[in-house]
Amino acid sequence: MYNTLDTTIIFAVISPFHMLGGAALGAGLRGRRWLAVVWGLLVGAGPLYFGIERGIKLDSWLPLAWQITVLAACALAVGLPASSRPRELFLRRGMTSLMLGTFIMAAAATLAAWLVREGAEIASQIIGGIGFLFGAMWFGAGIKQLRGK
Repeated sequence: MYNTLDTTIIFAVISPFHMLGGAALGAGLRGRRWLAVVWGLLVGAGPLYFGIERGIKLDSWLPLAWQITVLAACALAVGLPASSRPRELFLRRGMTSLMLGTFIMAAAATLAAWLVREGAEIASQIIGGIGFLFGAMWFGAGIKQLRGK
């Protein structure tokens, strides 16, 4: 990721995560829903790691500035009073299930990574896999609720 084209492609691919996270963050703050705020931080601010790492290792802070700008712009665009339609999407009942599923999957993946680090690879696969599958079912149920079927 040392050349400009590679950097542009990587940060273009992760920009939708900043957009989704920023939108959820703005909707959650405006609607006073803590789950949407925390989910927005997970999805939108989590990938800031790539910009921070690039800034520290290569002393190139422009990608991090881009990431923060996209995150903040989407949070403001959805959080402002004029834009209620996108905000409604993030505050619907189906989004709650989707967000909970995301947290369950993230927790299962984190637990699995910790178990691998402790040397329990088989337990990692079993526990992490079951937890991730359970979270994916919650996530899918949220999508089904959002689709209205």
